[in-house]
Amino acid sequence: MYIRAGMTHLSVDIRSDTLNVLDWLLDVAGDETVSCPGGWMKTLNSFSAMLGWNPTIGSAAGSKGWTTASKATLGAAKGGHAQSRQIQALAKFLQVGFKPEAPTPYKAQGYWDNIYRLPRRSNPFSYLNLFGPARDEEGEMYPDRESRQTIFHKRWSSAIAKGMEEAKREGGAVGRAAASLDQVLKDGLEGCIRQSEP
Repeated sequence: MYIRAGMTHLSVDIRSDTLNVLDWLLDVAGDETVSCPGGWMKTLNSFSAMLGWNPTIGSAAGSKGWTTASKATLGAAKGGHAQSRQIQALAKFLQVGFKPEAPTPYKAQGYWDNIYRLPRRSNPFSYLNLFGPARDEEGEMYPDRESRQTIFHKRWSSAIAKGMEEAKREGGAVGRAAASLDQVLKDGLEGCIRQSEP
């Protein structure tokens, strides 16, 4: 929560320090960072606000799908470096989120235990949401790679692709960061795109 607040702070120095903390957190506890409640969608919303790549703007008629708000607020002296650092942080965040999970070793007894043993945790069928409040897509947990790929492809891929292409055209450090982001997206969404195609 504090990292997301720092990512959208008015001060460039605080945003930069927040990206350093996020970078460290992705190194130390990357899986927990992207799979905690709100860790995936709300962090992507913060990146969207910080970079100015807003997916909801693209649905309006005649809109380009992203804004240049981040360039206007960064200042001329630190703007290019800060934007390239933000794109690099987004690329690392997506790389951790799209990382394939290690397969669990096969146990023959595990199949039957899953079917016949009583669950040891409270409310074992909470994922069904039978009696709970309506689901909050942004605050929900996305614990596995497939669910993160699906929601990213549905809500973010077009807006980030448009902003990334514009950043590539700028060249320099921003263009190189956008090229690395493009490679992360190609590698991370490869299985998701194949599954969604008929």
